[in-house]
Amino acid sequence: MNKLIKNIALLMCISIFISSCETIDYGNTNESPNGPTSPVTSQLFASALTWMDRIMVDEKAILYMQHITQGQYPGSSRYETLTASYDAWYTGPMMNLNEIININEEAPAGALAYGATENQLASAKLLRAFYLQYMTDRWGYLPWTEAFQGIENTSPAFDSQESLYNFMFAEVDAALAMISSDTGPTGDFMFGGDMDKWAAFGNNLKATMALRISDVNPSLAKTKFEQAAASGMIVMDNADNLEYNYGTDAESNSPWYDNFETREDYILSVTMVENLRSNLDPRLFEMAEEARDSVHPSPNFPGGIDAGYVGAPNGAVNGNVPDYSFITSDIIYEHDFPSPIYTAAQMRFALSEAALKGWTVTGDAATHYAAGIQASMDYWGVDPADATAYIAAHPYTGIADIAYEKWVALYLNGPEAWAEWRRLDAPYLPPSPFAAVQEIPKRDAYDPSVEDNNAVNYAAVVAAQGIDDIYTKLWWDVN
Repeated sequence: MNKLIKNIALLMCISIFISSCETIDYGNTNESPNGPTSPVTSQLFASALTWMDRIMVDEKAILYMQHITQGQYPGSSRYETLTASYDAWYTGPMMNLNEIININEEAPAGALAYGATENQLASAKLLRAFYLQYMTDRWGYLPWTEAFQGIENTSPAFDSQESLYNFMFAEVDAALAMISSDTGPTGDFMFGGDMDKWAAFGNNLKATMALRISDVNPSLAKTKFEQAAASGMIVMDNADNLEYNYGTDAESNSPWYDNFETREDYILSVTMVENLRSNLDPRLFEMAEEARDSVHPSPNFPGGIDAGYVGAPNGAVNGNVPDYSFITSDIIYEHDFPSPIYTAAQMRFALSEAALKGWTVTGDAATHYAAGIQASMDYWGVDPADATAYIAAHPYTGIADIAYEKWVALYLNGPEAWAEWRRLDAPYLPPSPFAAVQEIPKRDAYDPSVEDNNAVNYAAVVAAQGIDDIYTKLWWDVN
């Protein structure tokens, strides 16, 4: 009986203690006075923009395109990166952009302090389309329609690349239509909230996407390219180049500066150097530095002025990197040297190809081709007389000329150079003789976790797109 009484008393004490805890008011003890109480769209947008440098300096794609190669550790130059994960893109910038769009569509009043609703929507949609194009041009099929559902759908189906491009065109068109003269988005450190630049960004993105699909859907490509060209916002002059600007602190400076701060892993590829040398291209002296410890045995320029420019074999263990030329010092040793997004040279070559296809654009193929070379020469600071001589010596004859000059003009723009090379199959780039499979990759294969965690949809993708390796061509790559 005493034991029973003791147990009852203990239970009563516990009950009283619990009930007393339920009535304790802890106030704001666990709340940070400095933390936001709701999503701040300006911070979300700024965070999303910080992912631009992963595209602007995508070393692996640049290595594939043989603008540069590697020194002592040539893994990517030998195509040894067999898989890649897209997860961080979904959980990072895409999630932020989705949130900006949701807030401005469902509860815009709370975000008005960060820019006009329509301009926040437009810039977020355009940036999202830009990122999505980069992603689908790497992997091909991607989860999209069923993505971003969290635990409600942990095994999303994959959308075809064709459907993703259709979505992106619709997204870009909708974004361009809603741009207004009101306040641009705060948090926009790329264009400073300048909606004219966002409109230019969208139209150049649209033209680039159109050309990308021109071999698989020529009618849609023609329509979309002509719309972009008619906007008057295609970049035609270097003064209008769209660039991504870096800061001077460790958090915002150029990835090239970081790459060379303590190591020297990247050197000019023999493919790049010898193409410029054989064509007597004066951009050689602006794009690269002279090798510190060697000279080329067979210079080609008058007076042998190119003797100091030496390219390294692609995929070799180039252990003594001073034997080879580095990227020009402005790029690799300045914190804030900007990366081009869309340039006059790139877009002039796009217009040249469009004219060649018979699409409605102002100017003919030869005129835009010459203007593209001139814009590239001017961008790199080549002497006007040397530029004129080069253009005269390399007249326009057809698509092969456009493809080659575009490859040169896209120097260090890895994703665009890689995509256009896959689409055009030109210029010829010899695969690394040191690679296990001597074939330049056509895509990134999915991370193994995709098959492990989403087996049914992964099998469907492989059946539709092809073998999940780095040599399967994407939808638009039919040549």
